[in-house]
Amino acid sequence: MSARSRNLWTLLGAAVVALGLGLYAWFGVMKGEEREQERKRREERLAETTVSRPDGGTETVRYDKLVVKAKGDTTELGRLPDQSWVISRPIRAAADVRAAEDVVGTLQYARVKGTVEENPTADDLKRFGLDHPAVEITASAEGVAPLTLRLGVENPYDGSVYVRRDGDPKVYAMDRVSRTSLEMGTFDLRDKDVLAPRDLGLTRIELRGKKNDWELLREPGQPWAFTRPRKEEADTAAVSSWVGSLRSVKASRFLPDTPEERKRTGVSNPALQATFVRGSTETVRVSVAAGKKDSDPLHVLREDGFGSSLSEVPRTALATLDKAPAELRDRTVLHARAEDVAGIRLGGGAQGASSVTLHRDRPVDGGPEHWVLVSPAGDVDPFKASSLLYGLTSLRAETTEPAAAASADERRTGLGKGRTVTLEGTDGGTLATAVLGKATPDGGTTYVRDDRGRVVLVESGRLGSLPTTPGDLAPPKPPPPPPGADAGS
Repeated sequence: MSARSRNLWTLLGAAVVALGLGLYAWFGVMKGEEREQERKRREERLAETTVSRPDGGTETVRYDKLVVKAKGDTTELGRLPDQSWVISRPIRAAADVRAAEDVVGTLQYARVKGTVEENPTADDLKRFGLDHPAVEITASAEGVAPLTLRLGVENPYDGSVYVRRDGDPKVYAMDRVSRTSLEMGTFDLRDKDVLAPRDLGLTRIELRGKKNDWELLREPGQPWAFTRPRKEEADTAAVSSWVGSLRSVKASRFLPDTPEERKRTGVSNPALQATFVRGSTETVRVSVAAGKKDSDPLHVLREDGFGSSLSEVPRTALATLDKAPAELRDRTVLHARAEDVAGIRLGGGAQGASSVTLHRDRPVDGGPEHWVLVSPAGDVDPFKASSLLYGLTSLRAETTEPAAAASADERRTGLGKGRTVTLEGTDGGTLATAVLGKATPDGGTTYVRDDRGRVVLVESGRLGSLPTTPGDLAPPKPPPPPPGADAGS
């Protein structure tokens, strides 16, 4: 064998040895360390967080059934397909989704701080409070074995909590914060939103009381409209905001729902009743009774798909629920979408303003739009014209008053000779028209007759920016040349 061949074999042998050492380091040391770290992480978890899929992958465990024994109660809960939770024992009622998810999250992600006792005796379990645990939770999910966790007393030295898993003899220490999310009685786990329905999908709302009596209807996904006390459009955003505000009212206590308690609390003959309907699938009825004294509690009877509940709520809940129709009416002054407007006409009126007519050209190819001052002819700053259009289509009324009463006193309102505002479509037809009258004595609002004939009050500041002369819409003048500049350069 030549020297060259021996060198090649020597290099090849060294490479094989190096490869072997590298593989050993990777699989024997590094991979071994990773497996050991993963084993430790698994031991630190209270429960399995992943489950194997048929395709060989994994997915996060989602516990969907809970049995919580705490505070003298045994509460059974289950997750519904829509991700809400329901209590099935000791009562049937909607569960507090956040509280239920806190329990599940704690079971999945909380870690033990260490092992206190490997093989505890009966005396050890008594000392740790695990012979009669203060909290016991059983969680179930498809594809994994049920998890049962028992919590004992607190360690007075570091505030940790003794904990034990079913099927595991060891006693562990767990952070005290985790106990707060697990030690839940039936009241803690119960949904305390006794006024609010789910806003999504509502199609009818009815309110009957001494002060207010009205009804709202809509097709699914469409705007709300009043059918009582009179037919008119409603402010859909305001209705949704009001329904959302009902969630701020929480039950402070639940009472036995018996005929005797209904009679005693007065909910059988309520001062106010609200009904929320979601198509033909769900109806929520809320009856409210208030005591004669301001210090008396407010009682609520809620009837829904889960059954009925009788509760006490803060006295302020009555004002939250008893909404006046005026606060939910549509306050839009000009009902036209900005993208549908091709022309704006501003009348002169009796205030000395000039008549102005604008036309908007919007190319079908999506190019920049162009504004033209038609009458009187002239140039228009496109930014000012677009701002004018946005300002007009976004006008909202502050308050309303009976149209007949306001129209009868045109000297006071100035609507008889007021300035007109008209929005036109691409075919030249009128989309919406309003009349601007005088300002109220304090100057803060102005009388306006909207495009439905109602006399409303609009914030004067919103109208003060309307152009009064064609020059208000003209493009800005170019800045003068700097002093000493050569005019011919």
